[in-house]
Amino acid sequence: MDWELVVGKLDNNQYEKRIEVLKNSGTDTASIEKTVKKTIENLKKNSSRSFVIFGEPQSGKTEMMIALNAKLLDEGYPIIVNLLTDSVDLLDQSLKRFRKSGLNPSPKPFSDLPHDPKRLKGQEWVVFCKKNARDLEKLIDYLRMEKSLIIIDDEADYASPDGNINKPEYNKTRINELISNLIGKDGVYIGVTATPARLNLNNTFQNVSEEWVDFLPHPYYVGQDFFFPHKEECSYRLHTFQADEGHEKTEIEKAIIHFLCGVAELHQKGIEKNFTMLVHTSGKKLEHAEDVDLIQSTIASLSNANNPGFERLRKKLWKIAGEYSDEGPEKIGLFVLKNIRRNTLVEINSRNPKPGKVAEIASPTSLFSFGVGGNIISRGVTFDNLLSMYFTRTVKGKFSQDTYIQRARMFGPRQDYKEYFQLWIPESLMGNWSKCFAFHKLALEALRSGAGAPVWLSDHKTTPTSPASIDRSSVDFEGGEMSFALFDYNEDLASSFKRNGRDDKEVLQGLRESFSDSELPSYVYRYLEQELQEGSRAISFHNPSGFGTASKNYTSEEKKNIRRTKGIFATNEYARSEYPNARHHLKIFFNDAGKARIFYKIKGGSIKFMQNRR
Repeated sequence: MDWELVVGKLDNNQYEKRIEVLKNSGTDTASIEKTVKKTIENLKKNSSRSFVIFGEPQSGKTEMMIALNAKLLDEGYPIIVNLLTDSVDLLDQSLKRFRKSGLNPSPKPFSDLPHDPKRLKGQEWVVFCKKNARDLEKLIDYLRMEKSLIIIDDEADYASPDGNINKPEYNKTRINELISNLIGKDGVYIGVTATPARLNLNNTFQNVSEEWVDFLPHPYYVGQDFFFPHKEECSYRLHTFQADEGHEKTEIEKAIIHFLCGVAELHQKGIEKNFTMLVHTSGKKLEHAEDVDLIQSTIASLSNANNPGFERLRKKLWKIAGEYSDEGPEKIGLFVLKNIRRNTLVEINSRNPKPGKVAEIASPTSLFSFGVGGNIISRGVTFDNLLSMYFTRTVKGKFSQDTYIQRARMFGPRQDYKEYFQLWIPESLMGNWSKCFAFHKLALEALRSGAGAPVWLSDHKTTPTSPASIDRSSVDFEGGEMSFALFDYNEDLASSFKRNGRDDKEVLQGLRESFSDSELPSYVYRYLEQELQEGSRAISFHNPSGFGTASKNYTSEEKKNIRRTKGIFATNEYARSEYPNARHHLKIFFNDAGKARIFYKIKGGSIKFMQNRR
């Protein structure tokens, strides 16, 4: 027998088998398959060296990464390095999921690789490594003789970008430098994240935004549109309150009892699962201890009828339980009291951290599971059966949109109980959080429409990412513009931009009827509509202009596509406008071939566009 054909021989259809397993389990794999296909096209056809896969928070990116690793092995890439944030819990959670998938070879933390690097030869390896300096230094030294590594960077916007990019005496931040060294001259970098703004505006590893891959959420995903609806009413249990430290303990206690009643209600309705409540009030570990003590005292009082605090909390429980049943508080209240000892409380980012404890609330092992903490809660960990989130963590200065988008731990596959979800949050924080998502969605949907280089929005209260990470040598803070799909130009379409006595809303409504969603996307229309008041003149609808018809400054490709890296909407366009000082400007540019695009730009005011011109 030819043992070389037997020993360690990998199947070259691991990816197809993985997809089949997922389909048999009821998982919709359409988005995974599309993402993996586009990624392989980037590597094989486009010879891409650095790009990003972006998707919504908690939308199944880990499962997509498992499938991608399988496909890369099938395609003959021998060493795949998966980078994770510097957390033992996150590493452990991801490693277990990868191993459970049956990947061959079984994924290994870099510390479990053979002591002698020469033993890597002739085999395939799936390697895991945390993004900390010591681990990366050891991994780089270990793999120094290996070429053409594939680096998959999970939570790529965290730690990997260069935070020193604007400093006069320029030295890369340590993690950025080490990952760059790991990639080397012939490696490939694939960043995976829900918040790609930082990677784009930082020029992290010179990633090419035109090659980014969009990982769309699966059909069972519950995300921004549900938790931050455009209409005033929401379809889940949103509890807003005034941010007042004096009432913090009262609000948390109330949220705990509501959570207990919510779990009881779902069990009465036949959804008999363990559920989790997250409490995220601070990044300070000492304050986590205060939250833990409050939860423990509440549970202890309700667990013992002889406790001095029992009757006060029992009355409060009965009052709240009445809100969860049309039959009175008895069933809900008694369920809570009979089962109150079936609880788990995990302090994450604690003063004395215990690795592995996060798993007890990520996939809850107790009926009433509680998690308290900071950064690990707000990034990376996927929480199954999350029913309640008490969230008051805020900032003194500007909100960094990428950070607050990552903190939306309520997103995920929650279709069977989404309307029962409880979110406790100060009213002012909810407003700023909603704005972060509105700006983020506007940017990503423009990117998804194929409108060229991403455009990110900021205002006096929010910024797409940390200012220290924005490469000021290539990012235009004022000149960003959005453009949409090409269409066949004609005078009838051009005339739809004429006011003819109409106000902004009336003209916009006419544009929506004249142009398709790709030519003037509904998300832009909705955003502008929210900005307007009855009878307003906040939008300037410009007369159409030819693009590059008599200029030698544009390439034939630019003329054909009606798009330039440096932008089209020049400053002097404002002067040609009916309302030069208007905040919002819409204009059609057309070429000699009869094609056209609509361009949108904001002038002045607190909202600005950021666009990377590199």
